[in-house]
Amino acid sequence: MKIAFWSPLHGTGTSSGLIAMAAAISIIYSEKTIVTQTHYNLNNLERPLLGNAGNGDFFRDTGVDALIRFFKSGNIMEEQIENCSIKINETLYLLAGTKIHNREGFENNMARNMLVHIFSCLEKYYDMVLIDTNSGDNEMSIRIIDECDAVVVSLRQNRDFLDSFFENGLIEDSKVFYLFNDYDCDSKYNMHNLRTLYNKMNLRNSSFIPHNADYMDAICDEKVMKYISGNIDTNKEMANGYFFTNLRKTVSIFMDFIRERKMEWTRSDETK
Repeated sequence: MKIAFWSPLHGTGTSSGLIAMAAAISIIYSEKTIVTQTHYNLNNLERPLLGNAGNGDFFRDTGVDALIRFFKSGNIMEEQIENCSIKINETLYLLAGTKIHNREGFENNMARNMLVHIFSCLEKYYDMVLIDTNSGDNEMSIRIIDECDAVVVSLRQNRDFLDSFFENGLIEDSKVFYLFNDYDCDSKYNMHNLRTLYNKMNLRNSSFIPHNADYMDAICDEKVMKYISGNIDTNKEMANGYFFTNLRKTVSIFMDFIRERKMEWTRSDETK
């Protein structure tokens, strides 16, 4: 299943939200998951997940660039995907983004639909393919969203921003999971009020990841997996308990949302 992570505006925590959810899913569930990105020459996923291990020539024969070379020479096979991916833990893998230093060269690759084809190949060997896309109406992002089975839309607690997004109607409603990263529980625009204001959101397709300074520090210190794996079972009465209790809740809602999507396809196939 291919799932895009996208935001209509830069700076809503799309990458940090994807990392938190992917890490939690890998620890709590047994879904074989791979994360990747379409950002040009950025390390939004690699550095937080790998730390110093991802420096230097670490990605020379791995990642999107390596799979693009395989794609040019023929079909992409499971062995090639495994060789190009980096194992984070028993169920979580990373396909590093491009390291091409020529933007035009990378965008030409995208124009030939190589990335879309690669992501479809990943879907054959992983239960979940989580794709961190560029924000806004980026042409490749919109193409990937169209091809994906679901999209996690990163939002923020701002009325003007939300009014504009919901009036736009850019994405098919049934495939959207609404996620508020860096959520402030003291805001007037809490989840209950937001769901009341915007009726496209409900208890089954929306949730939040609270602001947490230690999590943001873990991203900057490139120690995300250590932080989440060491604290995922923290209860709400303990330090950082609010963050981890709601991260687990959000992942649970999200996984139910994904299962419901799959059931809808099954029912649709049976009626054909």
